[in-house]
Amino acid sequence: MNPLQDDVLALLAGDGRKLADPYPTWNRLREEIPVWKQGDVVILSRHQQVQELLSDNNILYSRQGTKTSARYERAKQEFSPHGRAAFGRVLDQEFHQLVRMDPPDHPRVRRAVQPPFSARNLAREMQDKVNERVDRNLTSLAEGGGEADFKKFAYSLPLQVLGDLLGIPIDDLDMVHSWAQKIAENKFNADSEKAAIEADDAYRQLMAYIDVLVARQQASGSETGLVAALLDSEKNGMVSHEEAMAMMALMIFAGHETTSNLLAIGLLELLRHPDQWDRLVAEPERVPAAVEELLRFVTPAHFLPYVAKESREIGGVLVEAGDTVIGVLAAANRDPAVFERADELDIERSDSRAHVSLGLGPHFCLGAGLARMEATALFGAIVRGFPNARLVEADLRWGGRSLRTPLALPIRLLG
Repeated sequence: MNPLQDDVLALLAGDGRKLADPYPTWNRLREEIPVWKQGDVVILSRHQQVQELLSDNNILYSRQGTKTSARYERAKQEFSPHGRAAFGRVLDQEFHQLVRMDPPDHPRVRRAVQPPFSARNLAREMQDKVNERVDRNLTSLAEGGGEADFKKFAYSLPLQVLGDLLGIPIDDLDMVHSWAQKIAENKFNADSEKAAIEADDAYRQLMAYIDVLVARQQASGSETGLVAALLDSEKNGMVSHEEAMAMMALMIFAGHETTSNLLAIGLLELLRHPDQWDRLVAEPERVPAAVEELLRFVTPAHFLPYVAKESREIGGVLVEAGDTVIGVLAAANRDPAVFERADELDIERSDSRAHVSLGLGPHFCLGAGLARMEATALFGAIVRGFPNARLVEADLRWGGRSLRTPLALPIRLLG
């Protein structure tokens, strides 16, 4: 193995030192080894091939095939009996979720849960709530002197919006987040028995909480739009009870982690590029375009793993059935074959929307509209209300794996 390959493996493992600036490594990978096979894992990093992977719906990869992938079979052999049992329960739980479904189940469940996420329904039910959350949180931050850890702010806002979407009382949000974090840390993971056991315990507590939450809303007649849609779909036989509850679980752990990264790292990058920040302050109407560029430049989830359904050749490399195929979204989003000046942040660029940060095709991110709404509301409020915002000098420490994130982000909001 050479130094580049060592660096790639360090990033996939969540090495905090490499996470501080992963893009040189991702760029070298894309240019030097665009299709890299390491045992039964294949890593794709060019835009075209990542796009084909994300657009696929049961041709190149199979979500159900994950259960019998070489990587997962190896984990079952290496874990203790207790770990194997926990690992199996986590898989069973996750295969009721939309992101793990293959046809014909995926389109059936997607149709059932799509209406609350349409642009019209989101605007009607969530826009005022999002604006209110943004204004209230920024006012509180300013009253505290304007200096704060923006990472905590960026985590709190999407979590509160998620509470509004699902009807979770604000006092329960930290508890719910703690479960979601354990689940997210184990997501797609077959490397850690400890993570599997903790995720299994988190799922047990989360699913029990969801049952209580839904029963409470039904009793009071206060179902949110999403919960009501899920209950109606279950009543009409479009989805099973397990699928409806799994959809709520999916929203809880997928509905705020990536958005938090977009908000936190997005503001960090804007403030690191004063020319872009000043342009946005002068022309706040550019905020929606800036959000799209930040989705490309930041890439809230850097890579996603899948499992090959059948053997085929990609870029001259044989991908065998059962291989794990990892698409590096962060490398694809800086591919110069698609994006001019790909390593530059430019809120006026015309090609931002070619990014792959929200997925593509049948599995395009269901919550994309809500994430864009939150980011547009927040950045718009900051550039209008705090045009002199700045970073507080500090050496940032980074954590996560695919969900690369600063552990703290000190800023000062100044009007």
